[in-house]
Amino acid sequence: MRLLSLSFALPLPQRDIAGFRASVARAAGLEHDLFHNHEAGEGKGVQYRYPLVQYRSEYGLATIIGIDQGGDAIYNWYSRSNNSLWWNEAEHTLRIERLNVQEYALRYHDTPQPYRLRQWLALNQEKYRDWQQLSHLQARAAMLDRILVANILTFCRAVGWRLPERLEANVQAIVATRRTGLLGNAMIGFEVDFTCNLLLPNEIGLGKAVSHGYGVCRPQILKNQ
Repeated sequence: MRLLSLSFALPLPQRDIAGFRASVARAAGLEHDLFHNHEAGEGKGVQYRYPLVQYRSEYGLATIIGIDQGGDAIYNWYSRSNNSLWWNEAEHTLRIERLNVQEYALRYHDTPQPYRLRQWLALNQEKYRDWQQLSHLQARAAMLDRILVANILTFCRAVGWRLPERLEANVQAIVATRRTGLLGNAMIGFEVDFTCNLLLPNEIGLGKAVSHGYGVCRPQILKNQ
């Protein structure tokens, strides 16, 4: 799996990610659905698949993550962009602040590795109410563990990783919860520490709305690699 991370010297508040995403998708051409994950044509709906192009605000700057063919799509768009983007009713220069390309392969680890997952949209409003009504911390943790495993499996399927062993992922701590708005819907974002026996790539998105900057996963301390 190849992961491309491209940051521009362009300030981008979290609240403006959706608009930035829409502007890039228009500039790339709406026929290239990797940029927006909607079916082509008038009246078509969302494609329910793991997004291979993800938009974020990293250190306050506009950032795009591309996975495999998503990285190729970003490169092709940027090479045609003339280093500019029409966004927020103005033309902006797209000067590269940071470019990183890394290759990853499926790897297990005997010792579960620690990760931090921020703004993880694990639960919709209904599921969040169910989670709150659970009386025991163990039951709440077990619910989040199941969702986390499902989110990781969704990512693995999207990049063609077939897991020969059992995937284990466990939430170790809920660092914070924050109310957030996503396309007019009130959501709860979790910031959690978890462990996993799979070595996950840095900066992948997990959970809902990863194309809008939610659910960014980063290793904390990777041991004995």
